[in-house]
Amino acid sequence: MKILRNTLPISDLYNQMKSGELTINRSYQRSQGLWPNNSRSYFIDTVLNEFPFPKVVLRQTVDLKTKKAKREIIDGQQRLTTIRDFINNKFKLTSVSKKYNGKFFDDLEPESQSTLLTYEVSIDNIITATTEEILEIFRRINSYTLPLNTSEKRHATFQGEFKWFISDLTEIMTPFFESYDVLSLKDISRMMDADLITECCQLKFEGVQNRSAKKLENIYKEYDPQFPHEEEIKNVILTSFNFIKDNFAQVFEECKVPSYMFYSLMGALIFNKYSFPHDDDQFDDLQTSNNFCGDVNQTNETLIRIFTESNEKNENGTAPEFVKASIATTHSQKNRLIRIKYILRIIQA
Repeated sequence: MKILRNTLPISDLYNQMKSGELTINRSYQRSQGLWPNNSRSYFIDTVLNEFPFPKVVLRQTVDLKTKKAKREIIDGQQRLTTIRDFINNKFKLTSVSKKYNGKFFDDLEPESQSTLLTYEVSIDNIITATTEEILEIFRRINSYTLPLNTSEKRHATFQGEFKWFISDLTEIMTPFFESYDVLSLKDISRMMDADLITECCQLKFEGVQNRSAKKLENIYKEYDPQFPHEEEIKNVILTSFNFIKDNFAQVFEECKVPSYMFYSLMGALIFNKYSFPHDDDQFDDLQTSNNFCGDVNQTNETLIRIFTESNEKNENGTAPEFVKASIATTHSQKNRLIRIKYILRIIQA
C-alpha cells in the first residue's frame, strides 16, 4: 500500500465527480443526505472564508479496460457531495452564513466563486491497496475520533434555530471566556462554552435550575424547529454580558472567575434588569430594579473580595454562606440560588 499526499483545487475534484472519475464506494460509506441545510451552509461558508477543514482520503485504482485511473472517496463524502451540490445550485445558503445568506452558487460574486473553486483540499491518495486494507483504513479513521460528550452530541444532533443561535453567541462571548480563563481551552474545545451560554439563556426560560444535560437538551429540542424569542433572548444575554465586560473587567483581572461564578453573576444581572419567568417564586423575597447595578465601583470592590474568599475557600471571611455555596456541588439549584441572591444584594446596594 502506498499513500501520496498532496492538494487538489475544488474545481478538479468537482470535475472528477462530474465525469465519474471520482466516485463513492457505498460498501463502506454512509448514505448521502445526512447533513441538513444549516450544516451544509456552514461548511460552504467555511470554504468561502478559507478556513481549513479535515483532509479527504481517496483510493486510486486503474481500470485495465479503459487504461484510466479511477478514484473512490474513502473519507470525506459529505464534504465533497456538499461542494458538488452547491456548485450545481441544488441548495442556497441559510442564515448561518451571515455574508452569503440566501445565495446559490450562481448568485455569488465572481471573486467568491473563484475563492471556492480554487480552494486547495488536502488529499491522501491511497494507491495499490487491497479492499481489506481500505476497510481497515476506514475503520481506523473512525476509531481515532474521541467519543462525544453530551455537549458535543447535542450540538451534532440539533441543527435548527436554537443551535445556530447559541453558535452565534459563542463567537461573541468565547474570546472573553478564554481571555479571562472563565473556561480553559480544553473546555472550550469540548463545547462547554455553548453549555454555559445555554444555561444563561435557561435563566430567562425557566429561572435557576440545577445543571442537567436533559433539561438543556429539551431546550434545544423545543426551539429546534423555530425560536420565536431569538431577538429578546439575544438582547438579554448580550446586554448583560456587555455590562460585565464594560464595568467588571477589574473583577476578572484581579481574581479567578470560574464558569459557575460567571453564571451566578449573569443570573444576578439578568434578574435585576429583566427578571425571571413570572411563575418563578425563587426570588419572592427580592425585587428587580429594572437596571443592572447601583454603585459600580463599590460592586467591583465587593465582588473582588467575595470571589477571592471563595477561591481561597475562606469560610471565616466576610461571606461564609457564599463561600460554602462555591466549594462543592457548585451546579446544584440550591447553591446557585445562594450565590445569585448574594450577588443580587450586592449590585442592588
